[in-house]
Amino acid sequence: MASSLSTIGTLRTSAGSSIVSWKDGKRQIRAAARAAGIKLGGGTFRMRRENRGEYVLSFDGGSVRARRKPGAEITVQRVQMISVDNLSAAQLAEILAQG
Repeated sequence: MASSLSTIGTLRTSAGSSIVSWKDGKRQIRAAARAAGIKLGGGTFRMRRENRGEYVLSFDGGSVRARRKPGAEITVQRVQMISVDNLSAAQLAEILAQG
């Protein structure tokens, strides 16, 4: 599995507040993903009770993450699945050596 990390924006404070509200942060992340051409496909954010300080939204091909604070970077981690058939002998040997 290969991955790449990129930043697509930053979170701003919610209107009339010095923090990023949960609802407004989700709206900002979806808007940034849409502007970056990422198709989210109606996915849902990881539940707030699991980690109140971070947004995580999975989509087909990766995930979008951001800390829940003003100025936090909205990052996209794309994952590419690689088949064993596409690995070189050296790559396969390296994987097997890890146990």
